[in-house]
Amino acid sequence: MKVIIPLNQGFLSDRYTSKAEITKGNQPIISFPITIQEIPKNATSLALSLIDYDAVPRTGFPFIHWLAANIPTMTEIPADFSRHFTGPQGQNSWMSRFYALDDAYFTDHYAGPNPPDQPHHYTLTIYALSRKTTLKNQFYYNEFLDQLSDRIIDQSSLRLLAK
Repeated sequence: MKVIIPLNQGFLSDRYTSKAEITKGNQPIISFPITIQEIPKNATSLALSLIDYDAVPRTGFPFIHWLAANIPTMTEIPADFSRHFTGPQGQNSWMSRFYALDDAYFTDHYAGPNPPDQPHHYTLTIYALSRKTTLKNQFYYNEFLDQLSDRIIDQSSLRLLAK
């Protein structure tokens, strides 16, 4: 599989990051468009994760920005997909006890890049699955990984830079 994200001079567009005009709790909530090529013919659904590993020095853990499962096999995941997707989306790192953002909607949808100090690299991984997961909305990353372990047919990761 090949994943393509439109970039602006090498960076994820401001529309989907800390400079976004549409936010919730000062965090960007409009997910970016994703093009997926060469999806295996036997894939029945897709899943995705968006994780900021550059956050570790500041937070002590990789920051989860978005988890979604049971996405229909499609070559174009449109912008703002997270707010309209009715399938399961997982808990992002804003649900952590280390943050005071107490908003159930926000913690299980796209929470866009918002690096506090310098540009960060964000790892987007798209998974082609042999069958849907049994995950329910607000699942945790460990549950996501457990469910994907015997369903992954193919996967593709892309590092995105955001400021």
